[in-house]
Formats: sequence, C-alpha cells, structure tokens
Amino acid sequence: MPLPIALDLLPATRRLLLLGIKERGEATAEQLARASYLSIAAVRMHLYSLESDGFVKHTRRREGPGRPTHVFRLTPAGEELFPQGYAAIAISLLAVLERHSGCKSEVFEMLAGEQESLARAAVASPTFEGRVEQLSGLQERQGFFPLWEVTSEQEWQVTLRHCPFIRVAREHPEFCEIERKVIETVIAEGHVEAIGSRVHGAPTCAFRVVPPGEPAPGAEAAGA
Repeated sequence: MPLPIALDLLPATRRLLLLGIKERGEATAEQLARASYLSIAAVRMHLYSLESDGFVKHTRRREGPGRPTHVFRLTPAGEELFPQGYAAIAISLLAVLERHSGCKSEVFEMLAGEQESLARAAVASPTFEGRVEQLSGLQERQGFFPLWEVTSEQEWQVTLRHCPFIRVAREHPEFCEIERKVIETVIAEGHVEAIGSRVHGAPTCAFRVVPPGEPAPGAEAAGA
C-alpha cells in the first residue's frame, strides 16, 4: 500500500493551487491564475498534472455562449492531503458501538455536549461580533478554514472550507449537526441553519446565522 503524500512534500506551485481550490471549494483555471499571478496556461498545466495524479478532478460547466468552463475540485485523495482528524479509527470505533451496543446516538449526544463545552470555554465575548471572532479562531485551530461574512443587516454566513472529519461525516452525518449546534450554542440564542453540506455534494459546508434578537427565517410568515 503506498504511503500517503503530505501537502508540504508537493512542489510549491501545486500546493498553492490546491490551497486555492480548498479555500474556494471549487475553482476555474482563470480564478486560480488571477489569485496566484501565474499565466492561465501554466495553471492549466499544473492542474492537469494534479488531475493525472488523482488529487483534483474537473467538471464542464456552461455559463452562457462559448466553450464550457472547466471547474476543478479536490478528489478524496486531494482531501487526504489536509488534516483529517484520525478518521479511520473514529469510523472503526463508531462501527463497533453501533454493531455491539446500539448506543451510537448516546455517544453523539455526549460528543456534542463535549464540543459545546469546549466552545463555551473558548468563546466568552459579551458582544456578537466578539463571539464571531473567537469562534472563527477556534474553528481555524480545529482545521475548518472558516470564512464568516455579513450577508445582510440581519444575517451572517459561515463557510467551512475544510472539514477535518469529512470521512467520518460521510458515513455518520450526525457530525454535521454537532457543528451546527456548536455554532448555535456560542452565538447565544441566535438561529443557525445549515444551507450547504459536503456530505450532500456541496463544495463547502455553510450555515446561515441570525444574531440574537433577529427573527429566524420564516418566523414572520409563521406568525402572520
């Protein structure tokens, strides 16, 4: 069985392109060329080499007239270049629990409680913006590559551009709900809704976040 390749063992340009795809979830050669200050021809050459090595794949997407655009994503082998959070042992342990004791749901409840406790200890700002900054830092340290953005006067969106538990989450989607609960817990009575999941085919995981005091989506219509 071949040893896995670490990201830092790849040539610098290919690391840069892989990081560019990871940060965006998916990217075209043109987008990566603008971000890396390389020519489009050079970027395409490296991308097709990475595709040949099994680290990226492309799909053809037509957006208006003209030739279709090639959009690149990481493959499972490409994802393995990034931190994975001891996925293999976690999958094995959960399989044993499910097969022999039937207590997997209780384990996930306890795990969610532990993660929420860790988040409360790390996120204690009295302001919403302060809690966002602290939670973003925690997510960064955990390897989620978070991006928090204001999308309207009443809403934020957090995009997790990497999931260190993706292999486990694909077999046990309960992990996705744990992260949503963690965000909702430290937001302090705000509303958090999953709007994108890599488990279900999206390029990134994303959550809509409504600060405390603002009506949750659909609440006004429900009360009318």
